Amino acid sequence: MDALAPLGRLLFSAIFIFSGFNHFANGEAMMGYARSAGLPFPALAIYGSGVVLLVGGVCILLGVFARIAAVAIAVFLVAAALTMHRFWGLPPQEAAMQMTHFWKNISMAGGALLLVHFGPGPYSIRARSRVLLERQARRLPPALRPRPQS
Repeated sequence: MDALAPLGRLLFSAIFIFSGFNHFANGEAMMGYARSAGLPFPALAIYGSGVVLLVGGVCILLGVFARIAAVAIAVFLVAAALTMHRFWGLPPQEAAMQMTHFWKNISMAGGALLLVHFGPGPYSIRARSRVLLERQARRLPPALRPRPQS
């Protein structure tokens, strides 16, 4: 069952890593869409969010700073849902597509918040560094070992 954590991180992070690259590869087209949605500073919004998505996705995938990355991605997802996927007041066919994107972002933000709460799990860089610290502490004489935190 421990293998589910890295598999879940891989599947969850894949869309963010891909989307982050996409923000840089197709930045001009995305800026046009951001302008049409009324975002101020569309270049900053597109490239800044590209960095958040790419770095956040890699951090989640590797399990390093995963909680911080998940907070950043959750904030991005909610902001994107509220600014880019405003389905209310649109014609029915367009509203249906935007509503799907809106709720997809909201549900992924919920998944990111679960990652914030539970952490990256086993087989992560964070878990590996904790194991190494525990091994190093066991090698120390008993008087020099750190006391367990309660």
